[in-house]
Amino acid sequence: MRAHLRRLRRSLRQLRSAIKTIFGMPDYDRYLKHWYANHAEPGKHPMSEREYYMCALRDRYEKGGVTRCC
Repeated sequence: MRAHLRRLRRSLRQLRSAIKTIFGMPDYDRYLKHWYANHAEPGKHPMSEREYYMCALRDRYEKGGVTRCC
C-alpha cells in the first residue's frame, strides 16, 4: 500500500513539473535537484523559493527572455 502511494506521489510530482514546463513556469523542485547535484559546496546554500521565483521573473521579463512558440 505504501509503495503504491509513493508511486502515486512521484507520478503527481512529475505531472506537476511537466505542466509547469509546458506553461513556462519555473520549477523550484527541479532547481533544487540541479543545485544539489552540481553546485553544492560546504557553506553555500541554494536560493529560497521566493528568491528563485523572483530571479526567474526577472530573467523572463526584465532581460527580454520571454520564450514562446509564436
